[in-house]
Amino acid sequence: MTIVQNDCARLAREYLSKHVHSRSRVSVLTNEYPSNLMTPVLLVEFERLENNIERMAAKAENNRVELRPHIKTHKCIEIGMMQLKHGAKGITVSTLDEAKIFADAGFNDITYAVPITSNKIEAALDIASTVNLRLLVDNFEIVSELELKSEKRGMALDVLLKVHCGYPRTGVNPRDPASVKLASNIANSRSLTFKGILTHAGHSYDATTTKQIREIARQEQAEMVEFSKRLESENHDLKPEVVSIGSTPTITLTEKIMDGITEVRPGNYVFFDYTQVTLGTCQVSDCALTAIASVLGKYEEYIVIDAGATALSKDIGPTHLDAGTSYGKIYSDYDKHELDSNLHLYSLSQEHGKVKFINSSYNQEYKVNDVLRILPNHSCLTANLHDCYHIVDKGEIVNKWRIRSERPITSPC
Repeated sequence: MTIVQNDCARLAREYLSKHVHSRSRVSVLTNEYPSNLMTPVLLVEFERLENNIERMAAKAENNRVELRPHIKTHKCIEIGMMQLKHGAKGITVSTLDEAKIFADAGFNDITYAVPITSNKIEAALDIASTVNLRLLVDNFEIVSELELKSEKRGMALDVLLKVHCGYPRTGVNPRDPASVKLASNIANSRSLTFKGILTHAGHSYDATTTKQIREIARQEQAEMVEFSKRLESENHDLKPEVVSIGSTPTITLTEKIMDGITEVRPGNYVFFDYTQVTLGTCQVSDCALTAIASVLGKYEEYIVIDAGATALSKDIGPTHLDAGTSYGKIYSDYDKHELDSNLHLYSLSQEHGKVKFINSSYNQEYKVNDVLRILPNHSCLTANLHDCYHIVDKGEIVNKWRIRSERPITSPC
């Protein structure tokens, strides 16, 4: 079942009119200010969130490519609907649980962007029987199994070939003749439809300069365009309908997307985080997600906060650019977008975080029950640890949106 983009936009408008407050008409649900919340908790600045979504949508439109954002960053129906409202073609997911949850919420065009394994095929077929679900493959064995199981159920599956463009994780080598043969196997299948090729330039996160990120972005696009042409020259039936690229750093820092690329799949851009700031992908003022923690103990050289690994994750951030291992940065002035260089969040246990004073005189500045605002290293991992976002507009909490991190398929209760 496929829903056209206009219907996606209509669905988003209807949902947003009922559930999401815009800046022009904020219905205040509570007069709570962030400092009064029970910590640790996540805040999302609505204006920054919307600006980030609008900016990426405009970039996709200006480059005449479809935007299929990765919702693993936020796992939130309301944010996904905002993305559809601003022109997203569909969504990208990392798990079949995400696919199921968003399909049940009305999202009808979904790419599962992780190569599928045998034990997920039946669940994927269940979802694909109700919505347009594209699956990802990179080996002959799984293609054969997909063909058998989909044919047995009388279904036709849309399949994308995962391509390795320099990030050593998954995907076929686009220069290997076996990759063309694999695409041919899909195209010649009785129950599979070869839709195109997909890659992810995850190595952009290892770059040390924005110039390097732009070069990785250029290589990512060139590799995919060349492989697309190679497939078509082998057999016109192998011409990819979809040529999909991704990663927030490469898309954000690319001004002109090459002809031949049809789709982009950034995810982190809705929130950004300290890693993106350090990479040069955004400014602190763009970061929409923050964590709030309370000081529960004060000592001579450090304070202890109530946000540990279960609230912030143990991602140590971009250590190749910022040598001091830290689990996030603490604001000295949120409204001025300033991070405090005198506070070092250097240790996390399960529910505790230790913050060292770089300058010992800072000890006098803090007391028990003070509330700190933290910019996470990795907003995707941090969000996944919480149940909801508190949506902030002009300093007030105006809504609470659920983070859909449950596992209805893999861990049914």
